[in-house]
Amino acid sequence: MPNTIHVARSEADWHQALALLRAVYVGQGYSADTWADTTLQRTVLEPEGQGLIVVGENEEVLGFTLLLHPESTMRQLAGPGECEFRLLAVSTAARGQGVGQALVHACIERSIADGAQALVLWTQPTMLAAQRLYERLGFVRATERDHADPRGFMRMVYRLVLN
Repeated sequence: MPNTIHVARSEADWHQALALLRAVYVGQGYSADTWADTTLQRTVLEPEGQGLIVVGENEEVLGFTLLLHPESTMRQLAGPGECEFRLLAVSTAARGQGVGQALVHACIERSIADGAQALVLWTQPTMLAAQRLYERLGFVRATERDHADPRGFMRMVYRLVLN
């Protein structure tokens, strides 16, 4: 059975997705445990948007991203006519298999269906694979929208005009 993408709904979906987010963001040094303890919770993330997951053959969550609702308190970039996604994560074992690309495509499709004119995100300077993915999918750097992160780096903003 091929990988499938759907909105995380079950406790099992969320349990695996949150473990994946922690493994990527904390385990790979992008974020601190204290941030993960307060942010990486179903009760925090689920009300903010659609938690999209890629599920593999054995029902394991291979990837996650959060496509934010227009009223989300986690929106940091999106202006009028724009959608925003956050927290793209792919398991180490699934990297290079199109999981991240599938999640971004799902965000693009849902944003178009919602009538958005553009899709925006920010990433860290050290997330080189993510930057390559976004650029390959047509996202363009919006350097005028970059801003300082309290952790001491510039948040790099990308934007995709939707047709």
